[in-house]
Parts: sequence; C-alpha cells; structure tokens
Amino acid sequence: MEYFGRYHNRLGLVLVAAALGVAALALTVFSNWTAPRVERDLAAELAARMLTFERELGYGGLIHNFKNYLLRPEETAYRDAAQQNVDRLLTELDGLSELVQHLDMVRGFEATRNVINQYSVAIKRVETLHSQGLIPAQIDDRVRIDDSSAFENIQQVATAARAELATRATEQARRTATFIRAIVLLLGAFLISVGVVFVFLIAERRRRARELAAAHIYAEELEDMARIATHDIRSPLKQIAFLVQEVITDCTENKGRLGLESRDDLELIRQRTLRVDAMVEGTLGLMRTSALADRIELVDLRVLVRSIIEMDAPPHLPVVIEGGDRIRIDKAKLTIVLRNLISNAVKHGTSADPNLLIRLVQKQQTVEISVEYNGPGIAEEHRERIFTLFATLDGTGQEGKIAGIGLPMVRKIVRNLGGEIAVAGSSLGGAAFCVTLPR
Repeated sequence: MEYFGRYHNRLGLVLVAAALGVAALALTVFSNWTAPRVERDLAAELAARMLTFERELGYGGLIHNFKNYLLRPEETAYRDAAQQNVDRLLTELDGLSELVQHLDMVRGFEATRNVINQYSVAIKRVETLHSQGLIPAQIDDRVRIDDSSAFENIQQVATAARAELATRATEQARRTATFIRAIVLLLGAFLISVGVVFVFLIAERRRRARELAAAHIYAEELEDMARIATHDIRSPLKQIAFLVQEVITDCTENKGRLGLESRDDLELIRQRTLRVDAMVEGTLGLMRTSALADRIELVDLRVLVRSIIEMDAPPHLPVVIEGGDRIRIDKAKLTIVLRNLISNAVKHGTSADPNLLIRLVQKQQTVEISVEYNGPGIAEEHRERIFTLFATLDGTGQEGKIAGIGLPMVRKIVRNLGGEIAVAGSSLGGAAFCVTLPR
C-alpha cells in the first residue's frame, strides 16, 4: 500500500502542476484577449458616437437650429436650441478626444471645435444684429460660416476609427488563434502526461502482481521442497540410527571390538550420511536458483558452451558443436542449465570412448539446445522419473545412492524461462536432452 501510495502521490502532483499550468495559460489568454477586445470596443464606441455627433452638428441639430434662428430671429426657441446644441457638442468633443487619445489615434477635433465655437459666437451676433434692425438677408451676409472643415474633420476621424476598429479586430483574432493553439498544445501535453503516468502505474501494478504471483509460486515450491526433503531425508536418518545401534550392539557383545558386519554397517552409515548431505546441499542449491532475479542480456551460445566445456569437461573430450547464434536470455540461468546437462553427459557417457554432441538450432519463434552423449541411455519408462526431486537411476535403471537434484533444477529453470525440456534417444547411442526456449 505504501508503494502504490507513493505513485498515487506523484500522479496527484503531476495533475496539480498540469492544472496550474493550464490555469496560468488561461489567465494569460484571458488578459491578452480582453485587452484588445476593450480597445476594439472603444473604437466601436468612437465610431458610433461620431455618427451621433455628426447628427447633433448637422442639419438635424446645431446648423439646422441656427439657420432657422437666422431666418426668424424673433423665434428665440431656435436660438436656445442652437445654444444647447453647442453646449452638448463641446461636451461630447471632450469625451471623443479622450477616446482618440486612449486609442493612440493621430487625428483630433481642432477644426470641428473651431467651427462649433464660430457658431456659438454667431448665435450672439444674430441676436445683436437683429436688435439693430437688420433683416435676415443682411444678417446672413455678416455671420456666414464655412462649416465644411468640420464635416471633413468628422469624416476623417470616423474613417480612422473604422480603420482602427478593423485593425484591432484582426489583431485580436490573431492573438486569440495563437493562444487557442497554445491551450490545445498544453491540454494535449497535460493529457499525454496523465496518460503516461496511468500507463506507468498500470505497468507497475502488473509488475508487482507478477512479482507477487512469482513469490507465491516460490513459497509453494519451497513448501513442496521442504515436504519432499523432510520425507526423503528421514529415511536415511532412520537407517543411520538403526545401523549405529547395530554397531553399538556388536561392540558390546564383542567387548569393544568391531566385527566385519559392523565395519560394513559403518560404510553404510557413511554412504547414508553422504546422501543426506547431498539432499541438503541440493535443496539449498535449488532454493538459491529459485530466488535468482531475471537479468536478460545478449548471449553467444557457442561461446557460452565452449567456456562451460573448457571448465567442466575432461581434457581432449571429443565434443562437436553444431549451429549457434546470439539470443537474448538470462545468461546466469542458462549457464546453470548447460553446466548441469554437460556434466550429466560427461558423467554418464561411455567411459571407454566418450563422445559429446551439442546442437544449437534457432527457429522462427524458439531456440533448441540438445546435449547428446553415447552410453547406456535412459529407458523410456524412466525418462520422466529422472526429473523428480531426489530420484536417481544407476546404470541398471535402479534407484541410486546419491540424491538427484541437478535435472529437477534444470527443468525448473527451463520452465521459468518459458521453455521445456525432454529426454530422447541419441544417434550416438546414449541419451539426448533437448531444451526448447522462446526467442
């Protein structure tokens, strides 16, 4: 639980970091997207207010009321309306000027402001000239105003505002697209990182499950070995105890002297002791083999076989090696298998004219290793028994005196490597041990 807890904590940290990264990028996008949007809104506001301002100034506003007042000076309502138009236009000009400055636009409203001020002065002159008795035609000649510069100024500012609006909108669209791509990339990286973490956790969980299963199998094997060893070791121990009692009895009856029968019993005691020692040593060796960790590497089969022969086989032993190639496998475990098979072949081969043949054949999915020797061979009915723990056969097919551990250990290692081992007759006249391993 602690082991998985550490990885869950790491996953949580990754998720939090990724979430913070997404939030930071989202905040940046929002700020960068909002700023041009505010400026775009200001440009749009400027364009809309310019239309309203133009109406307030034009023939529906100041100019209209001024002309009516000029034609009918006695109707002071037009004068008051025109003065109100002036006040509103000057106030609106202040606001429009602030918008222009905020948008960093070069255009201003000086010409328009001058025209409005001229109308403000003209309203007062009309009132004065009318009170002096001048007719509208005479007044018109004296207060005539060229307001084309104001409308030209307004059109220029409105055009600049629309152009600025288009520029700001294009810039905002470009920034938005850029940051959307950035968000997509970050989200993709976030999802990939989460996926990698989950894949790692799943792989780690499966590895732990395999280790637990292997540990469970190992515990069961140890239990089986302990049960078999206990059963098989007790038999020679009982024999030793019986033989010791026989020797003691013989010594007592012969006043401390050993007879020939007691000497034979002592030899049997020695043999039984050696058998028990061999059982214990073999059991420990099998346990050590079961605990070996996997270490896969590239192995040259011919080189490995030759090194084992040089170490374990008698000098000048005729050995033929056929085939061979490189495979990826646990070298330590394969070495144990080959050493046991080669030693077994040397031990049980014909002593007068020993001969050894090793074939290394690679197929599409498997590699086959066979160790053959000349000699008496192994009868078919005994070929499965030799892989039983502590069971051995002598040359006559009878149970031997020394516990058999090597071949059971070889089968166990081969099966742990995903392969199988079998015994068959050899073209040399003896036995052939065939090991099949996955590539």
